[in-house]
Amino acid sequence: MARQITGYLFKRGRRFWLAYQVNGEKIRQPLKDEAGNSITTKAAAEIAKDRVLRPYQAKDEEQRRQLAFDALRTAQEITAQAEELANPPLKIADAWQKFHDSPDRPDCGPRTLNDYAGYWRAFVSWLYDQFRKTVFLRDITPDITQAYAAYLTKTRQISANTFNKYLFFLKMLCRILAEPARLAVNPFDKIVNRKLKTESRRELTIEELYRILDTAEGDLALLLGLGTFTGLRMGDCCTLKWGEIDLIKQIIRRVPRKTVGSHPQPVLIGIPGPLLARLKEIPPAQRKGYLLPDYAAAYIDHNARTALVERIQRHFKTCGIETHKEGTGVNIDPETGRNIGKRAVVEVGFHSLRHTYVSLHAMHGTPAAIIQAIVGHGNPAMTEHYTHIDEAAARKAAAALNLPAIAERPAEQKPGEAAELQKAIIDSMTKMSIPVLRRLQNYANMLLQASKK
Repeated sequence: MARQITGYLFKRGRRFWLAYQVNGEKIRQPLKDEAGNSITTKAAAEIAKDRVLRPYQAKDEEQRRQLAFDALRTAQEITAQAEELANPPLKIADAWQKFHDSPDRPDCGPRTLNDYAGYWRAFVSWLYDQFRKTVFLRDITPDITQAYAAYLTKTRQISANTFNKYLFFLKMLCRILAEPARLAVNPFDKIVNRKLKTESRRELTIEELYRILDTAEGDLALLLGLGTFTGLRMGDCCTLKWGEIDLIKQIIRRVPRKTVGSHPQPVLIGIPGPLLARLKEIPPAQRKGYLLPDYAAAYIDHNARTALVERIQRHFKTCGIETHKEGTGVNIDPETGRNIGKRAVVEVGFHSLRHTYVSLHAMHGTPAAIIQAIVGHGNPAMTEHYTHIDEAAARKAAAALNLPAIAERPAEQKPGEAAELQKAIIDSMTKMSIPVLRRLQNYANMLLQASKK
């Protein structure tokens, strides 16, 4: 560190002189006032001395400050390096386990947690392929996350809904792990959700419903029957347990998987006659655990669930029902053998049974509030406004699906039966939508024409 330059005064004759040393060089100079006159008094000499030495002192002070700053910064860097060696920031390879074990993460179910694990594996796989040298979570920059967003959108062409699920999870993970990862900012914060385009499953016509139920066999027939006669989602049908089925009271009491975490209230569903008869065929000794053990295992296993969905979709196609929206899905170019189709938009699937269930109830005049109470809703705020029904009301609602047009179709019809069936269908068509009315009317006419041949 440089020494402070002070200097000293001395006199030669009547005049004051200043002696000081800069960089080893000794300097002596006579002191003069601002007018250039020699200084002869001690007070004026002190003022002149300060004026001469001030530039050197300022420079020397700046040097001292800079040296002190450099020394402090070096010490801080050494300390930080020592801390990182002793307690390094969170590595990408360790991030999932840290998130999984964090008390701050949402208390979600195993299905959601399994989905989160899949989102993370997909991101890490892409990251290591594109930015192999990225080791720590804090090394993930906004530029990297923007590149990943573009990859999901343009290369993988995932739906807006799936994109938003990825983004929600990745933002949440970085937010929860910000402290152990030593993140200054969340690298996913500037990525915005994509606008959703609602593409709902359509309901099935009565004729289509007969086809898929008549041709299904074994457990698949029971699974499709559950969807048709209870309106439950596929996950609830696959994982329904005997403990939730009361054959004596003819009631299913089920907390939907979709609302089990946010609104764990069971829905009461009356068991219509056709489904009740099928369930009673199962021997009492087998009425334990899952109703459909194989389908439950396939649905719970995230990797096997895709094959389960594909099996159901194949059954629909076997029945001559196109599952994808027209103009979407696989479209193989005969010359190149490449798929030139647009992203598949599923229009008919298991969820169509749920829409059909609601339509059938509406067709037979079941009040909307009762339908809503039976099928439940994913939004707790909406569910609170639904009518809470008791077991008697649930059984009464289920009776709406016991009519001949829905429950049974005679193998052979006697003369006049088609006309009677047509009249029964038309008489029951109250409070229904016009599209449903037209489809059922066409179906009744088809039966009548067939009986005349």
